[in-house]
Amino acid sequence: MKNVLILGAGISGLGAARVLSTHGANVVVSDLADQLGHKKEEFINAGVQFCFGPQGDVLLDGMDTVVVSPAIPAENPVVRGAVKRGIPVISEVELGYRITKAPILGVTGTNGKTTTTTLLGKMIKKAGIPCVVAGNIGASLSLEVSKVPANGLIAAELSSFQLEFIDTFKPKAAVILNITPDHMERHHTMEAYVDAKARIFENMDQDGALLLNENDPYTPDLASRARSHTHVYMLNTDREVEEGACIIGDMLTIKAGGKTIPLVTTGELQLKGKQNYEDCLAAAFLAYIGGVPVEAIRDVLKEFTGLEHRIEFVRKLHGVSYVNDSKATNVDAALKGINAFTAPIILIAGGHDKETPIEGFMKYVKEHTRHLVLLGEAANRFYDTAVKVGITSLEKADSMEDAVKRAQKAAHEGDVVLLSPACSSFDMFSSYEERGEVFKNIVNHLK
Repeated sequence: MKNVLILGAGISGLGAARVLSTHGANVVVSDLADQLGHKKEEFINAGVQFCFGPQGDVLLDGMDTVVVSPAIPAENPVVRGAVKRGIPVISEVELGYRITKAPILGVTGTNGKTTTTTLLGKMIKKAGIPCVVAGNIGASLSLEVSKVPANGLIAAELSSFQLEFIDTFKPKAAVILNITPDHMERHHTMEAYVDAKARIFENMDQDGALLLNENDPYTPDLASRARSHTHVYMLNTDREVEEGACIIGDMLTIKAGGKTIPLVTTGELQLKGKQNYEDCLAAAFLAYIGGVPVEAIRDVLKEFTGLEHRIEFVRKLHGVSYVNDSKATNVDAALKGINAFTAPIILIAGGHDKETPIEGFMKYVKEHTRHLVLLGEAANRFYDTAVKVGITSLEKADSMEDAVKRAQKAAHEGDVVLLSPACSSFDMFSSYEERGEVFKNIVNHLK
C-alpha cells in the first residue's frame, strides 16, 4: 500500500491514517464534513492530506488501496468506483490484522460484544500478558495493535460493518455470541447481516477455535460453513456441551483439548442473567484458548461488576429508581434491559431508526411496562406500532430532558424509569455514551 485513500475521518479513519503515514504511505483522508478542527495539524505535519466535501471518483485517481471506516457502506459511490476500477477496498480492521504481530481474539454478535471484549481484555491484563482492547469498542484496531509485541494478545470487538470489508483477516480464536435483527438500514436483509458476521471465521483454519451459541437459530448454518476449515466449539448456558463453554450445575466450565476446567459458580459472579453468563463464558473461553492462566480468568470473573451505560443504576428519587441502559441500541438488547426488572417500568425508548421489525418488541413492552415515552427519529414509527398492538399509556417527547421529566411525572413510588432505547443514538447524540451521560446528568438534577 503506497497511495491510500481513507474514507471517513473518525476514530478508525484517523487511526489508519496515523499508522499508514508512519509506514511511509501517501495518505488522503476524505470525509463529507470537517469536524476535526486543530486536530488536523498533527496529521498534516505527518504528510496526511485531507479532502472534505462531496465524494466522487476523482478521489480514486492514483490510489492503489481504499480503507473504509465502519460507517461507509458498500453502496458508497467511491467504494463502487474502486471496485469497478479493481482497486482493493479493505476495512480498518483488515489493516490492523496486516500490521499486528500478536494473535487476535475476536468477538462479534448482535449483543454482548462490549461486555465480552472488556472481560477478555481484563483477563489478559490480569495475567500480565501484553494486550490492547480495540475495534468497535472505541479504539482504532490498526493504531492499537502496533503497541503489542508478538507474545501479546489483541482483544478485538468486531461489528458487522468492520467485517464487511476484510480480506485476509484471521483471528486465532473468535466467538459469535448471538444474531438477532439489527442494522437493517445498512444490510437490508437478515441474510446479508448474518453473512457479514460469518466473515469473522472465513479465513480461520484447523489451528483456530470458533465458539458459537448453540441456542442461536443461525448456529446450525454457521457451524456447517465453519467445520470444513476450522474447529467449532459450542456455547450453552442451559446444558453441558461436548466441547466449548457451558454451565454444569451452577459452575461455569470450559471444555477444550480433552480437559474439563471448572471456573466459578454463578453465585460467585457479580453479573447476573443469561446474557451475562454467556458473555462471561465466551470471554473465559477465548482467554483460555489464548493461553491466559485459569486463575487470572477466575479472578476477573469474580471481580467484574459490569459496564457503564448497560443496566446502570443512576439514583433513587422519591422511591423511583432511574436506570441508564443507553447501550441497548437494538430491540433484543432493550428486551434484556426490561427483563432485568420485576418492578413496574416507565420505559424511555427511541433514537436513530435501524428499521428493524418492532411489532414483537412492542407486544412485549405492552405486557412488561406501565408507561412508554418515545423520542428521536424513531418516535413516530415506534408510536404507531405501539398503538397498533394496543399500548394506551404512551407519549412522545421532544428531547431527552423532556423524556425524563415526562417519565418522572408518570412514575409512582417503587417504579423503575429505564432508558433502554432499542435504537442507536446518532439522530441526537454522537454515541450511546454521550446519550447515557446526558440522561444521567438530567436524572441527577431532578428534584
